[in-house]
Amino acid sequence: MWGLVAAPVGLGLASGACSGGVNIAGEDADGGVEPDGSHPADAGKKPLPDAGAGDALPDYVDPGCPDAGPPVQMFECDPYQAANGCPDGQNCYIYGQPPADPCGQELYGSTCQPGGIGTQGTPCGSATDCASGYVCVISGSGTQCIELCKLSGDATCPPGLVCEPIDVEGFGGCL
Repeated sequence: MWGLVAAPVGLGLASGACSGGVNIAGEDADGGVEPDGSHPADAGKKPLPDAGAGDALPDYVDPGCPDAGPPVQMFECDPYQAANGCPDGQNCYIYGQPPADPCGQELYGSTCQPGGIGTQGTPCGSATDCASGYVCVISGSGTQCIELCKLSGDATCPPGLVCEPIDVEGFGGCL
């Protein structure tokens, strides 16, 4: 967590009784500025680099991956259907799996898992907390179950909600 850094106690600030200014203890009345315009506190400091001197970090180097093509899809069941092809007591859940290496392909799919009961707006910790036809997402209102929807075709979301793309390619959620 970032916070403000408080000034150290006891900086030795003294009030200039007659001048109405503030002098830092130990400095001359002119603020310690030398005749050449330098300041004693700057002694031994390195000058700042020129703005055009380059970036502080090295430039990004593209790993040179070949075109990976479309993501791999492995759908075991139909997440939109109540009778989704899963055994009794299981729901069909969608997932997205990032590649294991920088040049790998993403994997999208669905799998049968023991089912939860969470519906629209129910807080969730994992996909399996949600009912069939729902998915657990991180939203502006926290992590919650939302109804799956098709991104194309007729609107299927409840009134007041819009079908928005989610992290699993080709799927939407009612938000």
